Amino acid sequence: MLLGPDEVTHAVFDGQLVTVHTRDRALLCDSTLQELEDRLSASHFERVHRRAIVNLLHVERLEPVLSGGYVAHVAGGKSVDVSRQAARKLRRRLGIA
Repeated sequence: MLLGPDEVTHAVFDGQLVTVHTRDRALLCDSTLQELEDRLSASHFERVHRRAIVNLLHVERLEPVLSGGYVAHVAGGKSVDVSRQAARKLRRRLGIA
């Protein structure tokens, strides 16, 4: 099944497979997270963790965590960990720096 990039809310690597998420479903992907990141538009997608990419258009809010990182809440009620290293760039790209 093909998805348009605007449908993708985020993608996560679980240690074995990459799962691509939309608002209402999750699909396993044969690509690596790096290959997926290379194919997606850098203007709308951001690598927020070594195991996750988010679509900036679907980030609803950021919640700080004690580690210095964040949890990004995306459309569809899902959440994605944001590393401390990626947090500053993500906040800047979302206009909340």
